[in-house]
Amino acid sequence: MINKSLINTKLDTFDFPVERGKIKEFANAICDPNPVFRDREYALKEGFRDVLMPITFPMTFVFQQAAENAVLESMQKMGMDPNRSVHGEIEFIYERPVCAGETLHGEVWIGNIYEKAGKRGGSMTFVEHETKFYDGAGKLAVTVRNIFIEKG
Repeated sequence: MINKSLINTKLDTFDFPVERGKIKEFANAICDPNPVFRDREYALKEGFRDVLMPITFPMTFVFQQAAENAVLESMQKMGMDPNRSVHGEIEFIYERPVCAGETLHGEVWIGNIYEKAGKRGGSMTFVEHETKFYDGAGKLAVTVRNIFIEKG
């Protein structure tokens, strides 16, 4: 049984520098040729402060050591069975563009936990897992929301 007492609990914090070279590597990995991810001068002409971070780039933050450990710890604390759990969805919510040269402060949170009836009987438990990234001024820049599902 999943422990619902962890709803709205902050699990961990960490800092993560947004590096130009890592952005370029990521753009190469996802085969996106857009120069706004590679060429600083081009990004400046397009109105950005530096090379722009691709939309799905925060996944590299989520798998940063501190965040990855927090995800695994939270699953253990909640009593989730990894043999019956799957990743359901991911959502990236941007408050503003993020560019190279920034250092974001990450907070790992457990959001809502709820149940739904399964199509083959039993129930499924849904766990919202959020990583919120704040800029140097303390303003929210990006939220990465994952939903994990434990099958009944």
